[in-house]
Amino acid sequence: MTTTGRGTISGPADVSELEKLPFEQAVAARSTYDLLRASAAAVPERWALTFLPSAEPDVEPERLTHAELFARVTQAANLFAELGVGADDVVSFLLPSLIETHLAFWGAEAAGAANPINFLLSAEHIAEIMNAVETKVLVTLGPHPDMAIWPKVEAIRERVPSLRAVLTVGQGVPASDDFSAALAACRGDSLLSGRDIGLEDVASYFHTGGTTGAPKLALHSQQNEVHIAWCIGRMSGLRAHDVSINGLPLFHVAGVLVVGLAGLAAGGELVMPTAAGLRHPGVIENYWRIVERFGATVIGGIPTSMAALLNVPADGCDIRSVRIAQSGGAPIPVALKQNFKQAFGIDIFEGYGMTESSGLIVLSPTGGPPRYEYSGIPLPWGRVEVRQNLPDEGVGESLPAGQTGVIVYKGANVTPGYLGAAATTGRTEDGWFISGDLGHLSEDGWLAITGRAKDVIIRSGHNIDPAMIEEALQNHSAVETCAAVGQPDGYAGEVPVVYAVLKPEALATAEELQEFMADHIAERPALPKAVYLLDEMPLTAVAKIFKPALRLDAARRVFTAALAPLAAEGIAATVEVSTGNQASWQAVVTLEGGGGGGRQATEAQVQAALGVFDIGIDTIWS
Repeated sequence: MTTTGRGTISGPADVSELEKLPFEQAVAARSTYDLLRASAAAVPERWALTFLPSAEPDVEPERLTHAELFARVTQAANLFAELGVGADDVVSFLLPSLIETHLAFWGAEAAGAANPINFLLSAEHIAEIMNAVETKVLVTLGPHPDMAIWPKVEAIRERVPSLRAVLTVGQGVPASDDFSAALAACRGDSLLSGRDIGLEDVASYFHTGGTTGAPKLALHSQQNEVHIAWCIGRMSGLRAHDVSINGLPLFHVAGVLVVGLAGLAAGGELVMPTAAGLRHPGVIENYWRIVERFGATVIGGIPTSMAALLNVPADGCDIRSVRIAQSGGAPIPVALKQNFKQAFGIDIFEGYGMTESSGLIVLSPTGGPPRYEYSGIPLPWGRVEVRQNLPDEGVGESLPAGQTGVIVYKGANVTPGYLGAAATTGRTEDGWFISGDLGHLSEDGWLAITGRAKDVIIRSGHNIDPAMIEEALQNHSAVETCAAVGQPDGYAGEVPVVYAVLKPEALATAEELQEFMADHIAERPALPKAVYLLDEMPLTAVAKIFKPALRLDAARRVFTAALAPLAAEGIAATVEVSTGNQASWQAVVTLEGGGGGGRQATEAQVQAALGVFDIGIDTIWS
């Protein structure tokens, strides 16, 4: 064991015991490189990384021991140093989940700073991010039949003036640019730069927010990342014999830090099932066989992935090695946790965090049974409060236990700030980071997450928490996953509607689900006005439900219905919702055909029908 204890933490009192020493005295490591070095010294021959090139569990894996991993990371750091990367420089990467991705990330943090980029972004946004951090070296996947990363690199490499070198992983590129070949030519026994890495040094830049507009880059210090790995190890009881299935993308903070670094720092093994991870349908299909083959002790994923696993029986698979499942990224319905426990005999231990908190704010400790209605307790040397939710994304006074408000936090895990922004950005006047999420605390310090402040549905001034609707519908036996959003309404401003995806082979109508919720939602204003059944949910790149797309769809549906009377006059109306949120919508109406009253009269009808929604309206004749 390197940085963790045996995990007897069961609640806030145990965390308080850890906090009797300052962080700098309790934790010896001063960098992520120190953490990897300690594991290599403690368990050199144990497997560190296991990569499955296909979803078939019997495929021959690629593997590195902890000693091999540390040597290869050292080689990567020395390679980047030879290419001119110093302590203040940045190595970016556009890579799926590969062993080379770990080498690039940790080697970059030992030489300078790492900048993982979501390769699903547009070439323009990728170039914006690289220019913002002034990327000196890029490590990327080469030409690949299934992942179109290389065409984006070709489109942007001349648009990043700071870029000195592009190193590639895979086939079809000049040998001089091959990342693995270049690594092999470098020393792996020590950092030739002689760099003395400090806790306050910038370790990484993670982009946050949407996929358009100027990039928003959160800094992580070495202390942020060391703190997260150490705390997860203690609170989850991670040990050197643990084997974790890591199907999360390594451009995301959860994949590389929460699961990745925490497992490696404990001396454990990370099993990476294909470059696409849990987004590969074959991985879900074969998940329990993979667990059985490698004797996995820690499994998990985001809630949508855990819901998908419920549809994959473990029949015939020995999964007794699993001691915990971990999940986060979105509020997890209690029904999902209960169903998972019933199906597999495995408890889900929840966590909650964000990029700006280095991945976690609270975590359910494994020293006792999880509390299904809560996400966890604050990490050691971290503090959480719930404050009043004010207009314009502001927060007010601290609220007592049990009252819902905006979650704010501070601690050793919190970002030093955003690149190019004031240090106070996103913080309260007294220095607490504003999460933008809603929740409440129990009397003894456990945090429950109820949703995003922006997701609150306001019906005639009545605030409705979408989690109330989602929790109710998730209890229906036919529902795999669901999401509630606000739909524009001419009278109430907005009303709740809910989208649902049914389990495979399940049969249920929207009317049946509506009746079910009527029996299970006591708060009448929260009863959804409509249920919309989908084949699949819109998801982000890390498979979270993308509610903005649902809100746009809900608006389009109600605006289209409002214009339905035009069909009686031989006019076809198509509506596109170009922008919008709960406060403002913009509808573009395309009209075709014509009635007796002429175009001007038809446009007046459109304005009258949609004007009740208080939206911007543009009309176009095709």
